[in-house]
Amino acid sequence: MNLIRNNLKTLIWTGFSVMLYIIVSQVFHFPEPVTWGFRIIILFLLLQGVRKYAPFRTIDKYGYITTCAFILWLIIGFLRSCHYAEGYWMWKFIINNLLTTLFYSIILIGSNPYWLQGLYRCFWKYYLPLIGISILLLHDPGYLNYLPYSTLLLFFALIPGKRKWFLLGIVLFFFITQEQRNDMIKMLVASAIGLGISYSGKIIPSWFFKCIHVVLLALPIVLLSLGISGKFNIFKMDEYIKGNYEVKAKGADGQYYKDNLKADTRTFIYKNVFYTMNKYNAWIAGRSPAFGDEGPLWVDRGKDETTKLIGRYGNEVGILDILLWYGLIGVILFFLMYIRASYLAIYKSRSIYMKGIGIYTAFLWTWSFIWEKPLFETFFMMNIIFLGVCFSKPFRMMTDKDMQQWVKGIFLIKKRKRYESSLGI
Repeated sequence: MNLIRNNLKTLIWTGFSVMLYIIVSQVFHFPEPVTWGFRIIILFLLLQGVRKYAPFRTIDKYGYITTCAFILWLIIGFLRSCHYAEGYWMWKFIINNLLTTLFYSIILIGSNPYWLQGLYRCFWKYYLPLIGISILLLHDPGYLNYLPYSTLLLFFALIPGKRKWFLLGIVLFFFITQEQRNDMIKMLVASAIGLGISYSGKIIPSWFFKCIHVVLLALPIVLLSLGISGKFNIFKMDEYIKGNYEVKAKGADGQYYKDNLKADTRTFIYKNVFYTMNKYNAWIAGRSPAFGDEGPLWVDRGKDETTKLIGRYGNEVGILDILLWYGLIGVILFFLMYIRASYLAIYKSRSIYMKGIGIYTAFLWTWSFIWEKPLFETFFMMNIIFLGVCFSKPFRMMTDKDMQQWVKGIFLIKKRKRYESSLGI
C-alpha cells in the first residue's frame, strides 16, 4: 500500500530535513544565527503542515487538548523568561528553548499515517548515503541518528523479505558503535518489544500489556520517592551491581577515555534542581527558561566564566528541565500526554503492534527521568511522534493486516488493496 500523497511530500521532506540539518551543521560548523535560520525554516514548514495536514477530526480529543495545553504552558514560560532576560546569553538560551517548544507541534502531524509512512521511507531510502557522509566526513556513524531505524523494529514481523534482516543489521551496527548507555538501552527496549511481539505476540495475553503499562508509568515516581527518602538510589549502581564495567569511549574533544558504565551521573543533577526549586520556591510554575539551576555544585563556583551567569543552564534529564523551567504544572501536563497516549494505544487499539507502541511510549515517560532531553534533533522528534501515533484514530483502528500493509508501503511494496476510506483518513 502506498499512502504517500504528492501534496504531503514537502512536509515529509521537512521532517527528514531535521536529520539533514544536524549532519550538515556538523560538517560545516555553521554559526548560531545560521542554525537558527535553518530551524526557523523547518518550524515554519512544520507549522504550515499542522494547519493543512494534521488530521484534527481523527485525533483523540483529550490528547489534543492536553498537547495544546502543554505547548501553551511552555509558551507562557517563554513570555515569562522574556521579562527576566538580560544580556546575550540569556536571550540565546530562551530563543533556543522557544524553537524546541514549537517543535512539539510535530506531535499533531505524527497522527497522519501518510506523513509518517513517507518519513520512514526517506530514512530507509537514504540510509546508505547518510551513513557514508557520517563515516567519511564526520568519522562518527552516531551523527546519523539510530532512532528512525531502531523504532522500525517495533514492526519487525511485518517488514517484507530480506529487508527485516538488513534493518536488524543496521541497528546492530549502531549498537556496537554507540558509546552511551542511554542510547544502547533505548535500542534494546525497542528491539525487545518488536522481536517479542513478532515471535510471541499470539500468546501474550492482554493483561500482560496492561500490567507493563502500569509499571512503566508508576516506576519512575516510586523510584524517585525511594531516592528522596534515602532508602534506595537506583543511580548508585555500585551498591547493587558487582564487577568492573568500564568501556573505551570517545569524548567531545576526540580523545578516548575509560567510561564506567556504573558511574552515577544523575544524582547530583537531581540535587541541583531540587535545591534550586526550594531556594526560589518555584515548584508550582518553575523558574522560566531564562534561568538554570543553582544547586550545591555551583555554590562555591560563582558565575560561569563564559556566560557570566550563575549555575548550569539545562540538564541531561528531560523531566528535570521541565520541572526547573515550567514547574509541577509542566510536569503534570507532560505526564498526562504520555498516560493518555499509551492508554489509547494499549486499551483502545485493534493491532498488537499498536499495543507495542503503547508500551514503548510508556517507556519513554520512564526514560525521561534518566535522559530524553528535549532538543531540536532527530531522536527527540521520533520520540514525540509516537505520541501522535497513539492519539491517531486511523492508527488505532488498523488491524494487524492493515498495519502490515502500512509497513510494506514504507519499503515501496505496492498492493492493489486500498482501504484508506475505512480508516477515515
